[in-house]
Amino acid sequence: MTRVKQQSAVKAIQAEFDEEFSATAQGGAVLAEKAMRRLNVRRLMKEHLPARATEAYYSTLEGAYALTAGLLVGGRGMKAAEVLGEDPLLEEMFGLEKGTPSEPTMYRVLCDLAGLDERKEKDWYVESGRTLTALDMFGDERQERLLRRVVPEAPESAQAENWAALEAYEAAVSKKCALAVARKILRLHGWYVLFGDATDLEVEGNCFDAARMGRDGKKILRWQTIRLGPITVAQQLNVGNEDEGRSMPRLLEVGRRRVHEIVGATARILLLLDAAYFERQVVDDVTWDFIVSANQQRDVLTRLAVQRTDWHDTGADTRRGWVESQVCLFLHRPDGWGQPVTIVARRWREEDDLPETWHYSFLATRIESRDLPANLIQKHGYASVIWMLYGTKQGQENHYKTPLRDFGLHHPPSCRLGVNQAFYTLATAASNIAMVFRYQVVDEPERGIAFWRLRQKYFQIAGRIVKTGRTLIVYLAGASVNALRQTLWRTAFAAAGQL
Repeated sequence: MTRVKQQSAVKAIQAEFDEEFSATAQGGAVLAEKAMRRLNVRRLMKEHLPARATEAYYSTLEGAYALTAGLLVGGRGMKAAEVLGEDPLLEEMFGLEKGTPSEPTMYRVLCDLAGLDERKEKDWYVESGRTLTALDMFGDERQERLLRRVVPEAPESAQAENWAALEAYEAAVSKKCALAVARKILRLHGWYVLFGDATDLEVEGNCFDAARMGRDGKKILRWQTIRLGPITVAQQLNVGNEDEGRSMPRLLEVGRRRVHEIVGATARILLLLDAAYFERQVVDDVTWDFIVSANQQRDVLTRLAVQRTDWHDTGADTRRGWVESQVCLFLHRPDGWGQPVTIVARRWREEDDLPETWHYSFLATRIESRDLPANLIQKHGYASVIWMLYGTKQGQENHYKTPLRDFGLHHPPSCRLGVNQAFYTLATAASNIAMVFRYQVVDEPERGIAFWRLRQKYFQIAGRIVKTGRTLIVYLAGASVNALRQTLWRTAFAAAGQL
């Protein structure tokens, strides 16, 4: 009988640097460079973004491209590009010959993009007053010179000319990205789907010039977007107490022009909005098909609904905890509105509710029955189909996770509104590129993959770089990557080359 010699357990660990060995932990991120080349990101930056002064070490293109690449590979805020600076091979991969700007330099790049002068400390910071000596956590005395930022009475917005340039760049990238993904990603039963919404961005401290108290008592800025499927076609950064219903018409007009450039002026559009936008200045002027939550006027509509006798049973819904539900329709013209809307009312009872105790919710639309899919109408009826279409809004809301969670946009990086406006423009473009990855570059089984997961699976593969003439070759560590993952990566790289 042959005895198998057993390997002895490792009892010691050693490590050292090999100066002859050079590799990057994110060799797979060459996918991002491949995609950005195919989407002509450099050309669009050079064509639309305002140029910096000739004496600046980093040009607009070099700074903006470094920030975009940094965000894609996992960097956050104005420090995003420093992720590349810590890895010379990543800098080489993304063609950053001068290296990457530090956080203070990136701040100056964003100031120039917004058309704002760089502040001098003596003009914008004042002594905050006398402070008592304190101990740090190790028991040493700590005496600090405390400064307080002077917050201007009005937010320092980007200059009009600079904002126009930023919007032109944003429009060009959103068009490129929307045209790069398959049409079925943007469509729903014959409509191109537009989703408009806003989200509150958290800030800490009192130095943010546009921060205002939000609904939950915390200071916020408000980021408002319009998406065509997963692609953000328009966005604006508002002061924290900006009324969403009043700021949306301007954004809708911007979105309308951009959407028409992408899908044509005659394409069928379905606009989905939540209750914050059930206001005359939004709904009365919309020329597309729309479904808007009308719960902003729930009290008025409930009084009208309880008088109705034409409710139709739609049964129980175990998932929601409903023991029964009903729907009905009626016309309603809110005070001051030019045209009535069709109110699609739904009510339901839950298991512990008293008899004849109902919960109510309302949608508003002007879509006619003949405009809805005939097969769905026949099977479910008009009212239920309207609710089913509106229910897809949840999936649209999930698209906020990419910019907010995966790109860290939930926290604005600067105290100055204009700098944040420039940053969010570049970050929105980066987020749109990420959506192209999620819905077009990766193969079918991976479609819609969360971008943080995509980074792990596709970017975080060790690799080394070799330059041959004008060609850069990245050799990935195939011995440590299984065959399925290699196949998925190769398929994605081929798809990125066809954008």
